[in-house]
Amino acid sequence: MARRDIPMNEVMETIYQWHEGRRIQQISRSLGIDRKTVRKYLGFLNELTIGRGDPLPDEQELIGRVKEIMAERAATCQAPGIELVNRYRDDIKRWFEDSNMTAKQVWRLLKENYHINVAYTTVKRYVRKEFPRVSPHVTVRIETPAGDEAQVDFGYAGLMYDPVMQKKRRAWAFIITLSFSRHRFVRFVFNQDIPTWLDCHERAFAWFGGVPGRITLDNLKSGVVKPDIYDPLVNYAYADLERHYGFVADPAKKGDAEQKGKVERAVAIVKQQLLAGRTFIDINDANERALTWCKEEIGQQVHGTTKQKPYPVFLAEEKHHLRSLPEMPFERPGTVHPDHHIVFDKSYYSLPTRYIGKRVWVKGTYKTVEIFLDHERIKMHTRAALPGTFMTDQTDYPPEKLAFLMATPTWCRKKAADYGPHTAALMNAVLEEHAMRNLRKAQAILRLAGKYTDIIEKVAERALLYGNVRYKSIKTMLEKEVIGKPSVIAAAPLSYLYFPICSLLPALRV
Repeated sequence: MARRDIPMNEVMETIYQWHEGRRIQQISRSLGIDRKTVRKYLGFLNELTIGRGDPLPDEQELIGRVKEIMAERAATCQAPGIELVNRYRDDIKRWFEDSNMTAKQVWRLLKENYHINVAYTTVKRYVRKEFPRVSPHVTVRIETPAGDEAQVDFGYAGLMYDPVMQKKRRAWAFIITLSFSRHRFVRFVFNQDIPTWLDCHERAFAWFGGVPGRITLDNLKSGVVKPDIYDPLVNYAYADLERHYGFVADPAKKGDAEQKGKVERAVAIVKQQLLAGRTFIDINDANERALTWCKEEIGQQVHGTTKQKPYPVFLAEEKHHLRSLPEMPFERPGTVHPDHHIVFDKSYYSLPTRYIGKRVWVKGTYKTVEIFLDHERIKMHTRAALPGTFMTDQTDYPPEKLAFLMATPTWCRKKAADYGPHTAALMNAVLEEHAMRNLRKAQAILRLAGKYTDIIEKVAERALLYGNVRYKSIKTMLEKEVIGKPSVIAAAPLSYLYFPICSLLPALRV
């Protein structure tokens, strides 16, 4: 149970009534406090050696002397909860190496890691005494109507494991806070570039189920090209997003974080209550925990300013004030390159040859990428999971290019026929047993044919004569032929080698 703070007016009234001759039971009934509490308060007078008949000191002097006695008692006597917390002093000290650690987070971590059931006020008193810190800076609060504004920013989140690159990388927290309800969206990312900035906005709007009327943002390049308090130049891609979703981008004054104090405070809260003292498997694990934290943890705690729980307030009072999500996903323009691909979100998507050089619109969802020309959809791909991925539909290439890329058995037979009938017959023999299984060998023989164009027909005829279609044998015959030493044995079938040797066995026995 938390220790009860002693109200000084209660102490002074107890002392005054006792000094006026009232009994302990009467004082207890008059003030509505327990008789043990009355005796505790009167104990201060015993330590001050003030009797009932003695004159009382000046009130302010008496209060000061009583406070000194209370401080001495607190210094010499610790509550059981304080002693329990002190057992984990080394852990608490290690946690406070993180500049974002707070007493509230220490209380959470003690419950989470050691199942310590002590009051938050106990932990707070312990932390204030053992790990004092400078009081935070105080700012002026500005309130906005429901659905009118959200504030957005990036905050450094430390190192997180990247499952794609399989190493730890610097990560940032994208945080957008609805100014009215204080409900928020948090996502950890490895980049602060334009595609990431836009993607985080789209995910946030989907999370909220709507769009705020205005977004106050920092002057980072992903959102604002030229910071200016009167005429900010918004990044063209962000301007497209702004028009598509129907909000107004309102860049904060350069260097003035207090213009978006709600989200600036949110960055500290994410570090203190979500990241401090915790480890995650990778960035995906951190993002899953972040969404749970936004809705079920921080979203269900009473906000220090509004005195209400953010998520319930969002559902009851703010969500229906947000603008509806557009029916169509956000589109981005692009040009089809000579390699038949268009670049979208750092990956490549193919289109047929006739669209090369055309300016098209690309629309991406979480699962698909759709490409439009003159408001007509001309192609759809599955969205790439990783940057730098080529999502290629082989039928988009012209036939001659497709045959070269695919190198199918049919293409291999046709290519072999260009070298002559013996090479074509050799290719048929290679692919006859199992075309797909022997496709790699057929391709390798064609590479040899391209290197030894003048003699491939002669060697192919010899290989067919002896029924030897092994790649290494054909390669050896081609190399021997080049240096003027034709090899019959290398290309001879086993039966050819077996009978001459057998014919010599009788002579060997004699």
